[in-house]
Amino acid sequence: MATAGRAASAPLPPDGPCLPPPAKASLTLAQARLDAIRCNRDIIAARRGEEASQADIQIASQRPNPVLSLGVANINPHAGIGSGNLRSKTVDSTLRVDQLIETANKGGLRLDAARKASVAAGEVVQAVVTQQTSAVEQAFFDAVVSQERVEVLTETLALYNRTQQANEARLKAGDVSRADVTKLQLDGLRAQNDLRQAMADHARDKAQLAQSMGVPGTLADNRLVSDWPSLEAPAPQVDPDTLQRRPDVTAAEARLAAAAASRDLARAGRVPDVTVGAQAEHYPVSPANTNGSGNSYGVFVTIPLFVRHSNGGEARRAEVDYYAALDDRNRVLLEAQNEVERLRSQLEASRLSLKQMREAVVPAAESVAGSAEFAYSKGATGVLDLLDARRALRQTRLDAVNAQGDYAKALSAYRAALQASTTPASSLPNSQVRTDAPRP
Repeated sequence: MATAGRAASAPLPPDGPCLPPPAKASLTLAQARLDAIRCNRDIIAARRGEEASQADIQIASQRPNPVLSLGVANINPHAGIGSGNLRSKTVDSTLRVDQLIETANKGGLRLDAARKASVAAGEVVQAVVTQQTSAVEQAFFDAVVSQERVEVLTETLALYNRTQQANEARLKAGDVSRADVTKLQLDGLRAQNDLRQAMADHARDKAQLAQSMGVPGTLADNRLVSDWPSLEAPAPQVDPDTLQRRPDVTAAEARLAAAAASRDLARAGRVPDVTVGAQAEHYPVSPANTNGSGNSYGVFVTIPLFVRHSNGGEARRAEVDYYAALDDRNRVLLEAQNEVERLRSQLEASRLSLKQMREAVVPAAESVAGSAEFAYSKGATGVLDLLDARRALRQTRLDAVNAQGDYAKALSAYRAALQASTTPASSLPNSQVRTDAPRP
């Protein structure tokens, strides 16, 4: 059986219209997963976030643009501005260019923070794909369980209908009483009501599956293909690096590295930037301005004075954000450890329950029911014994279907919990931070 983990490892399909499967077409688990990767709204939102983070890299790589200033001054309304072209006017005309020069490698730190945030966004995409495809698998198996419950109850109702026809003939022959026939009719009506409820549950489960996949409609006209995993299906083993390579853990590590880069950038803000300017001024000589100075030039350097503050608040906020990211990384890692242990225990319990149901409980219920049917047909037992045997068999078969679904969902969840990031380890930022790092 393909898993959500392997689906997460595959490249994401291109955008396109999200359409439900054709009417009357069968839907497999693999197709449901592929549709979810392309159409699931949470996955699409995560991919948009990654695209936005790539744009942030471009923004961070942009250095400050120079500023051009043009102006006139020393306009005397009494003397006038003189005749001639604009350059001959008796006013000061100034052209100035200013360029902000970032100090303390702020541009490089800003770009580094953006790149690490983009890596984190990419890991988030993988984590969301794993999470959402796993949710689709859970919804798919729920829908298959309800589909097989409908089949079990349909077979049960068909058995009651066949028995009813036989009992009508036996009633005419005097082999059974009217009371026995009525009891069987009442139990058949209960089975019919159970079938209606099971069909409603199945329709609900398929609608929830369509919502998880992100496709319109309710899949009402589609039949699900059972893709039950074998009891002998191997469960992945947990190696020492498994938890460290989970997408949610690597995303938390990347966010921590980005927070560390942002902290370095905020600390660099304590060093003032410098603005360098160059100016050319023109004040021509004319009959109205015999003291004109012609052309003059100037160079300027502007440095902000950290008198009232030196961006300490920004540095402090970045420090707090860094330790919040550290706490989040530790939380995600702890939850991952607990989740794997919990899902391993759940998988083993569901495996044993299904094995017992297949090897002992169902065969025993079928044997008892078969004996009761044979004995009732020969008149050796009463109708109450037959009804008890049928009810027990029906419930046992429904329990077996539920056990199969529980095992499939447990195996799917366990495999998803052990899914590793596909990003090469060398491409992930190394935060180099201990989990017990002291707070400032």
